[in-house]
Formats: sequence, C-alpha cells, structure tokens
Amino acid sequence: MTRATAGLDFAPVDLRTTPFARLQSLGGRKETMGDRASRLYRGFRTPDGRTLTLFEHDMSADGTRMRRDPKDEPERVNGLPARLIVLQTGSGRAVSVLSWRQGRRYYEIWFDANAARDPMRARLFGFANALPASVPACPNEPPFKEMILGPDGFPVDEPTLPTLTKEQMQAPSGKRSCP
Repeated sequence: MTRATAGLDFAPVDLRTTPFARLQSLGGRKETMGDRASRLYRGFRTPDGRTLTLFEHDMSADGTRMRRDPKDEPERVNGLPARLIVLQTGSGRAVSVLSWRQGRRYYEIWFDANAARDPMRARLFGFANALPASVPACPNEPPFKEMILGPDGFPVDEPTLPTLTKEQMQAPSGKRSCP
C-alpha cells in the first residue's frame, strides 16, 4: 500500500476507523488520468474468504467530471444517490458493484458475492456507509456548469471548462494540486 499511495495527487479516505481496517489487505494500485495519479484501488479479503475492492477517483485532482442519470441511481450511500449492479453467471459466481459520488470523489466497491439481497446487501452497504467524508485535492476548483442533455442523450450545450491560471500552467508536473 505504501508504494500504491506514494505520489498520489489526492489524499485517499482514511480507513483506520472503518470496517475495512479489520480486513486483510491485498495491496493497492494507483492509476493516472492524464498526468495525474487521481485513482486508487485497494483490495481486501474478508474473514470468510471473500474479496472486496475499494476504488476512489478524485476528479478534482485531474479535472475530469461525470454525470449519471438520477433514474439509474435508486440506492443511497450516506444519503447520496448510488447504483448497485450485480453480475452473476449461471453457475452462481457473482460480483456486485456499488457506485456513488460524494462531491468530486467517485467511489466503487466491488464485492465477489450477489449483494442483491440480505445479508450480503447489508454487508456491502455497511462498508460503503462507513467511509468518512473525503477532502478534494483541489478544494477551490471552479464550479462546472451543469451539463444539460437533450432528448438524444447528448449534451445540448457544451459546457465551458475551467481556465487554468498562469501559475497552474507553469507549475512543474507532479507538484501542483489542481488541474
């Protein structure tokens, strides 16, 4: 985990006081978007041998954004809209993916079980609801204009991206905290 978190352009949520702290760590991996290390995967094994992966993406670190249709997010994680997808083979092997966004932080938890019903559902949502609030890498990021979709599902008006300051443009790569 030390190697996976070294050089990240954001502070991942602290898991020491969450149920994740009681799990066996399987390590982690960072991922870049452009020149920013703005994504982190952390793997865990539960006492009953199941695997769990926590994925974090700090969109303020790399300037990306996302939009999801609220109709596709009927679930709730800490009161925030969320989506649960369960994929299962005919033989019964399954993976459940719970995803949501808290401010500029996007999360996914992958669980190697069918969490469509209890007790696995309660267990998966328990992990998600236990995560502490995140702190964006770029707290003073200019707000994005809300994306408006037309009847075809494509943006009606292409939003204006935030403009970088001269200091941000001239900052050496890897030393700036905002895109």
